[in-house]
Amino acid sequence: MDSNYELPVAYSLTKASTSDIKEGHKMINNIKETKIEILDKCETFEGDRGYDDTKLIKELWDIYEIKPIIDIRNM
Repeated sequence: MDSNYELPVAYSLTKASTSDIKEGHKMINNIKETKIEILDKCETFEGDRGYDDTKLIKELWDIYEIKPIIDIRNM
């Protein structure tokens, strides 16, 4: 979602049992393959606790230089 204009950038409909983290990786890869300019312009990635994953955070920050803003899971 573009937080400035509140418009969706990408979406996916899944069952409630589908992992947010796995779906997040798929969506980022899909954006990379189809709309790379979105990742080039993106500054932040906001997500809830379902996206708290070291691999996802490293991918966003190290590869795309996108600052992940993700709530932590209380474990």
